[in-house]
Amino acid sequence: MKKNLLIAGAMLLIMTAFSVNKVQAQTCVMPPSCDDLGYTMTEADCGNAVKFLKCPHDQSKMFCLSQEEIEGDTVAHVGDIMYSDKTFSTELIKGKTPIGVVFDDANHLAVALDQTSLYWSTERVDIPTLENCGEPSSCSTNGKQNTATIIAYATSSGKTGKYPAAEYCTSYKPSTVYQDEVWYAEGQWFLPSMKELQTLYNNKAVVNASLQKVNAVILFSNNYWSSTESSNNRAWLLSSGNASYGSKNANLYVRPVLAF
Repeated sequence: MKKNLLIAGAMLLIMTAFSVNKVQAQTCVMPPSCDDLGYTMTEADCGNAVKFLKCPHDQSKMFCLSQEEIEGDTVAHVGDIMYSDKTFSTELIKGKTPIGVVFDDANHLAVALDQTSLYWSTERVDIPTLENCGEPSSCSTNGKQNTATIIAYATSSGKTGKYPAAEYCTSYKPSTVYQDEVWYAEGQWFLPSMKELQTLYNNKAVVNASLQKVNAVILFSNNYWSSTESSNNRAWLLSSGNASYGSKNANLYVRPVLAF
């Protein structure tokens, strides 16, 4: 009997020690910090906030949102993300659908989130109603008008499919949306003029920062087609910020643009 009591006592002691160790192990787990929970701002950072929360561990750490960050703004600025409801914001707003990034706020132009590589043309033809430019800064700066002219010529002359860059842009619609609104639907996007392309390049750094926020393809430095024609077999392109012209059957990057 005494032996059995000793064994039972030893087992109870072991179980008690295990329980104590288990409790101690649980109490040693470090709770997440305020930064880990997303409370990375201070009261000074939240000056114009309309929605804010304080960290339960440290009341000086906060998470806050301005009205613009919640709903978006109706006024566009260079580098703003543009949404399908025609609002804009500097940071990605959850629940909204991005369709482009603003690169020219004076002329209300945004660049698409998508791009591809295509020929300007598969034939050597001087489009009669499209101005030839010896110096692109002296020619039409209206890419939408240029693109419409190219498409009209291709359609009227039975050459649909021979102007892939312009045709891609006019048939483009954002891959992020399921239902198009008229203002950004197919037919509204266009191949930018050389002047518009240069403005886009000048703002490349801020535009790329926003493109990364929405997980879109960033702008590269080289070889983007414009809608500005040079001659029967050449069109203007942008390479590292410089205007140049190349053979129309070169396979270069194409990025649609939208006027909003």
